[in-house]
Amino acid sequence: MATSRFRFTIFHKLLLTLLAVSLVPLIAFWSVGSAQVRKDVSAHIAQNMMMTVAGIATGINDWDDANARVLRSATRMDDIASMDPQRQGPVLRALGDTYEWAFVIYTIDHHGDNLARSDGKPLINFADRSYFKGAMRGDAINRQVVVSKTTGKPALTLAVPIRNTLGEPAGAIAMAMKLDDVSKVIKDTRIGDTGYALLLDAENKVIASGMKNQLGDAVQDMSSHPALKIEGITEAPATYLRDDGKRLVAYVHKLPQGWTLIVEQDYEEAYAALERLELGARVLMGVTGLLVIIIASVLGKALTRPINQLIAVTEQLSRGQFQDAIPETGRGDEIGALARAIDRLGLSIRMAMDRLRKKV
Repeated sequence: MATSRFRFTIFHKLLLTLLAVSLVPLIAFWSVGSAQVRKDVSAHIAQNMMMTVAGIATGINDWDDANARVLRSATRMDDIASMDPQRQGPVLRALGDTYEWAFVIYTIDHHGDNLARSDGKPLINFADRSYFKGAMRGDAINRQVVVSKTTGKPALTLAVPIRNTLGEPAGAIAMAMKLDDVSKVIKDTRIGDTGYALLLDAENKVIASGMKNQLGDAVQDMSSHPALKIEGITEAPATYLRDDGKRLVAYVHKLPQGWTLIVEQDYEEAYAALERLELGARVLMGVTGLLVIIIASVLGKALTRPINQLIAVTEQLSRGQFQDAIPETGRGDEIGALARAIDRLGLSIRMAMDRLRKKV
């Protein structure tokens, strides 16, 4: 059984021409414009994240600086510098009443033994704490996120050295704060519906987190956080893929304290406007293509129907079959001219055949 071969007809040529005329400029325009639109959207996202980080950083730095000034001021008090627990106790209780976000303010001698406390609870040895060791080295300010020996929960502790008359560290004064109190500004930070902030200490342990379902009963180590491993992310936001397949946009900022501030947002939400724009462009191109096909079909039939009729007429003429009326001769376009030419050709053939019959 013979199979019909594909013929590249006028309809196909017309369809391709219309598609090229309508879609090629549209696609070219979008290809050039979409790159600029994506660049502009990315710049807006970056600016939004950086401004958010700048605001948070300013608040954290001011808060941290205020706490450090409190401790430094306390070390200049004679009662605190005396390293006498009886004299230090009243001062520490007064400080504890004034700075309510600190659940305990306490002093430590050079052996790490707790001398006096603002809360009146039993004395504890802190020789194993990094903040104490830093103070004994003479570091101006020391910070550490630890599980508090007082509450058994994560806490941020700040400590400064208490110096003797020779200027050498004789002990330390420390202030411990619940992470819930410290993290209010972080938890209140929102970027859209899915964006949040994360504050880590110098050892990448969580000080404060705006992440949903974040555990609060243990010190959480975030050293393996993907955002911390992206090169250049401290200069401009970058995207990464989380283990669960979720794509995020993140920006990392280093604070003077050695802390790390991370802000993140779901990629889908951050680039939602661009995605809608691209979807609209795809829909527009699809609708345009569909309309072109419909128009090409209508025009193609309008063109090919009379041509096919004239083809049938010429085939009849070739077999000596004449029609009284040739279709489409009344048209004023090229098809009408072709029909009239065929009509004259048919008349000429008929007259020639009549002359031949007379001679015979």
